[in-house]
Amino acid sequence: MESLPQENESVRAIRRTMIWFILLFWTTQFSILTLMRRLNMGDEEKLSYLLPRLYVTIIAIGLSFVIANQLRRFAGRSMKVKLIAALVAALVGCALHGAANLLIFDWLVPESNMDSFSTGLYVVALLQWFWSYAALCALLVAVTSSLELSDRERRIARLQRIAHAAQLRALRYQLNPHFMFNTLNSIAALISRREAESAEAMVENLADFLRAGLSLDPHEDIPLEKEIELQSLYLSIEELRFPDRLKVEIDVPEDVRSALVPSLVTQPLVENAVRHAVATSLEPIMLRIAARREGEWLRIAVCNSAPVGGTPCVRGTGVGLTNVADRLRARFARNCHFLAERQSDGGFMVTIEIPWSTAG
Repeated sequence: MESLPQENESVRAIRRTMIWFILLFWTTQFSILTLMRRLNMGDEEKLSYLLPRLYVTIIAIGLSFVIANQLRRFAGRSMKVKLIAALVAALVGCALHGAANLLIFDWLVPESNMDSFSTGLYVVALLQWFWSYAALCALLVAVTSSLELSDRERRIARLQRIAHAAQLRALRYQLNPHFMFNTLNSIAALISRREAESAEAMVENLADFLRAGLSLDPHEDIPLEKEIELQSLYLSIEELRFPDRLKVEIDVPEDVRSALVPSLVTQPLVENAVRHAVATSLEPIMLRIAARREGEWLRIAVCNSAPVGGTPCVRGTGVGLTNVADRLRARFARNCHFLAERQSDGGFMVTIEIPWSTAG
């Protein structure tokens, strides 16, 4: 819907340019011919030829508008087709201009016109008019093609922005079903164990998380403080599932909480740590979220410890990590860093670096 006004404006811009170009072209032609006649003819002949030349110029302008309108029908066609159309239009314009010129001068200055008329001079005049129309048509094709190219570039840029936003939205929403499946499974498990209070608390926390998360625009950034609040809601759900195994530490100083980050960008990282470390371990796992500003970069790290004894965490499929990496590249292009690595103690850490920015 938003493209219609822009497309109409592009069409109007092309038409305005063609109108002014045609008027300028034939005004220049009229001025040059008048100057040449002034230098080569007597005073009486100068005045007698001025009015018919003006009429012919007006007709030429009208013909040019018709030609320009016909050439616009070839928008989007190959340059070869446009040039052939321009050549045909020049021939037709030249023939009509020549006929109009002969009739008008014969009507307004019949004696002078017949005295100076000869077939040779008329053929030379036709050739001159042909080159005038050929030049005009070629320039019209060049101008309209240039405007078409600019308009096409604007369309491509607009479509790239739309595709970019759609890609971010798709990557973001691709993560939500995974989270919902795990959470609903956990609620079902609590209900089956008749832990009604824990199930009720998890449902309330899930409702709070969804209410907060679904209100966000998936391709807009949010303050890191808001991101941490959302992850705290998520972790409060998981802490009900693993009260003895999940230990959470959040190390985000006040001076970085105003930094902007893609919404829910850390959620799949936290979920991966819970799913592949906490859920598969019988011992406590420390899950740590930390953030620091390093020059013009914001560095966020999500890591989990290995179980006591250094047993490596179960390796996942990497879908969540791939989606986060793709989302960052879609948002920041190459101006970001993403690193996922196993630690020497058997734990796992994911590090994100994005350009530092704040809402202010």
